[in-house]
Amino acid sequence: MPKALVFIDHDMIVRHFVLADAFRELERAFDVTYVFNDDISTDKTWINVDVESLGLGRVLTTNVPRKRMGSWYKLYAISVLNAQRGTANYRGRRERMADINGWLRTIYYELLSLPGIFQFTRRKFLRELGTYAPLEALIDAEAPDIVIHPSILTGYYINELLPICKTRGIPTLVLMNAWDNPSQKAITTALPDKLGVWGTQTRDHAIEFMRMPPEQIEILGAAQFDLYRTPVSENDDELRAMFKVPNGKPILLYGGVSKSINETRHLRLLEDAIESGAIQDCHVLYRPHPWRGGLVEGEENFFDIDFKHVSMDPHMTRYYQRILDTGDDNFDMAEYEVTKKLLTLIAGTVSSMSTIQLETALFGKPSISFMPGPDMATKYGKSTAIGFRLMHFRGLWECPGVEICDSDAGLADAINKLLDQSHDPDMRRTIHDYARQYAELEGPTYAERLRDLSRDMVQRGQI
Repeated sequence: MPKALVFIDHDMIVRHFVLADAFRELERAFDVTYVFNDDISTDKTWINVDVESLGLGRVLTTNVPRKRMGSWYKLYAISVLNAQRGTANYRGRRERMADINGWLRTIYYELLSLPGIFQFTRRKFLRELGTYAPLEALIDAEAPDIVIHPSILTGYYINELLPICKTRGIPTLVLMNAWDNPSQKAITTALPDKLGVWGTQTRDHAIEFMRMPPEQIEILGAAQFDLYRTPVSENDDELRAMFKVPNGKPILLYGGVSKSINETRHLRLLEDAIESGAIQDCHVLYRPHPWRGGLVEGEENFFDIDFKHVSMDPHMTRYYQRILDTGDDNFDMAEYEVTKKLLTLIAGTVSSMSTIQLETALFGKPSISFMPGPDMATKYGKSTAIGFRLMHFRGLWECPGVEICDSDAGLADAINKLLDQSHDPDMRRTIHDYARQYAELEGPTYAERLRDLSRDMVQRGQI
């Protein structure tokens, strides 16, 4: 039986791949060993989950240090800018980099990304950083037939694994983790033999923004969304009981964002508009983002407000309360099975900028991108506004049934339109058909596609 090493360096990968059972079929065709990074050099580790609780087979551990990952960042930053120069995404991507690093450093990176200077700088980095010897030793000892790395396209492993495997002729398969990866990231040290993407949009983005050769890209679907293929077993009454929402009213989801803005301000707007009759009678269910962090300046504690028409997703209350009580904002392993039930229940979604809007579209339901001026003027709002200019998100606004609302005054009309659209089967079918470009959810499952691609790569050898 051929041998596969699967490298995991982030809790997000555990949630999106391991807990999604993405490697189920791979384990039937390969002798699979999972490799996790345990960074003992810092308290800011990316793996906080109890690995033993995952019930995996053979597991190994590495200790790639955070300092080494940080050393690659400069090359990563200039590689992103070099690959995206001249594209429609360049300006927004540069602004996002400046939002994190400041403009002076970003301009410096921009200079180093220029043709000629970039090639020289890249060679210098590769020569000086080389490869991580303990990781080389592990790969040599294990002698895998294939190396698979589900990845956020940056992190502890990706810059290390690709050149090590390339010199040894070991096929490498990198699996994108999130919707924005191909339009935001760059692979810096060597290209993988194959990059697994979600759908036609991310395939096109990988070609344009990462300069990946088309023949080295495979559409696999999105591992974490694969369970959306099958309907839920609960009826409407059972779903309403599960989420503790009233019967007889449309349920509007307010999806929180990871770079949080004042979400309770938005919830008060919705509450007041429903109470006054400006919005059709409905109930709002608030779902905090599973890594939103603490309250922003001026944001009220949700539990201090006596809402009549708004409640919190009961599956997220413990996380929200934990942040308030302890400040512990570690990643929450929100279950996608719960999200599936939620998306089945709701009429549509309001959010500032979150993948939950894409997921809503996959269910054929309308959504609103709510970005009023007062919130966009804040620190977090400015970061969100940059995100709106990035190509992965802009494409969603071309979807029928996805509206933009940029003022408090316009929110009621936008929601009334959404509620009307939610009853229109033709509109729902149109939304669903448009959303198919985002994630392949028909035909073989993600686990089956991954197994077949891995087997084909091993049989062919180095691509």
